[in-house]
Amino acid sequence: MKALKISGVLVKAFLAGVVLMSPLASAASPAFGEPLAQIMAETVKNQPGHFAVYAARSGQPPDVCLNCDDLINAASTIKLFVLDAAYDAFTKGTLHPEDTLTVHNHFHSLVGKGSFALEQKEDSYDPLYAQAGKAVLVSELLRVMIQYSSNLATNLMIEKLGVLPIRAIVKAQGLNGVVFGRMIEDFDANDQGIRNRVSARGLGAFLQKLDNGQIVGKTQSQSMIQIMLGQKFNDIIPPGLPAGTPVAHKTGWVQGVRNDAALVTLPDGKRYILVVLTSGLPDEQAGIRVLNTLSHQAYAYFLK
Repeated sequence: MKALKISGVLVKAFLAGVVLMSPLASAASPAFGEPLAQIMAETVKNQPGHFAVYAARSGQPPDVCLNCDDLINAASTIKLFVLDAAYDAFTKGTLHPEDTLTVHNHFHSLVGKGSFALEQKEDSYDPLYAQAGKAVLVSELLRVMIQYSSNLATNLMIEKLGVLPIRAIVKAQGLNGVVFGRMIEDFDANDQGIRNRVSARGLGAFLQKLDNGQIVGKTQSQSMIQIMLGQKFNDIIPPGLPAGTPVAHKTGWVQGVRNDAALVTLPDGKRYILVVLTSGLPDEQAGIRVLNTLSHQAYAYFLK
């Protein structure tokens, strides 16, 4: 009898735990047949902050386009378009991966005659600062720009390529919803409203074209994807996936913003695209947990 009473207590405790489970946990696995757009809309409903999502099978229209045309602070996802412009320059012969650039931390603002330096403490890759005055391969700068989100490597590449040429490439590729404004931390330009902004649809369209070999060319697209597969910041989309799932992606973050744009490979080799953008997050870690849930939902949906 005593054993039965204990068992009853355990059962009640278990049931209470189920009832008290967080909405995110209970929404993590989508119900069979329920549209992914509906599942994700319910997940972000009443969550503090603003969420935008694009989710689609490669080569197909989006299954989810939640606030996907809203222009949001790109943060470091804008670095994908610096990579794009570099590969375009490789193809044209105006730049080569074996070329070198001298590392420095002094840049001219896009506006006026002002100049600025990056705050190393705000960057995510210290080793490049230690190479000041030394020549570094363009290929290495591109790698650390994407995989380690190096702001210094980014500005060195933008300085070499030019803001206006990068904008022209984005326009020529028909990438609507992508606004390439300026270098990282060019606050004088920022104060004049010149900013890097993207929409979830814009990033989704870029990844669609990239996966289909339409960014510069097939070889160049595949090379860019290989760099993205080495991403070192994996706290947003990857936690929602089975361990070992290949993810070619680029994250980005500033205060109140956590972004990720990914090509995810399923066990059968097919890919889907997931872009999650945010703004106004009062609790960034809580926002990341919401994004982890969205990632899990997308994987479970596309897996079926």
